[in-house]
Amino acid sequence: ALQLFEAGPALDAVIADLKIAGNYKNAETAFSIADTAATYASDPVNLTTACMTISACTNSTGSTTSWTPPLISLSSSNTATVRVEFLNKGPLPVGSIYDADMDANGKPKFSGVYFNVTAYGNGPNNAKAQIETNVVQVVSN
Repeated sequence: ALQLFEAGPALDAVIADLKIAGNYKNAETAFSIADTAATYASDPVNLTTACMTISACTNSTGSTTSWTPPLISLSSSNTATVRVEFLNKGPLPVGSIYDADMDANGKPKFSGVYFNVTAYGNGPNNAKAQIETNVVQVVSN
């Protein structure tokens, strides 16, 4: 009986460790889902689709669109949504590979379409994660 009393606190510690490990795994799953969704949304083809959904995104700074990306193997508790916001269209960032390319008239051959992508991942046991990134899509002028 004496050993049973001594094992009680140790058992509580093991249970607490298991809960912490479970929370970590749930949070990691939610982060992975959000990361996958952000990567999906940042793909040039999907950005073009988002831009068309926003409608005339070259003229409507601050316009947004949201959708649920078709991720593979999501259960009912593991979901993702993405918000794409058109920021602006303008010159490419200084130092990018195309920023010095000029046409015969001395004007840049390329410009950038800037987006903010926010992905929300929901994992098991209501674990949530959010990833936000800025993306520039290079387009010819």
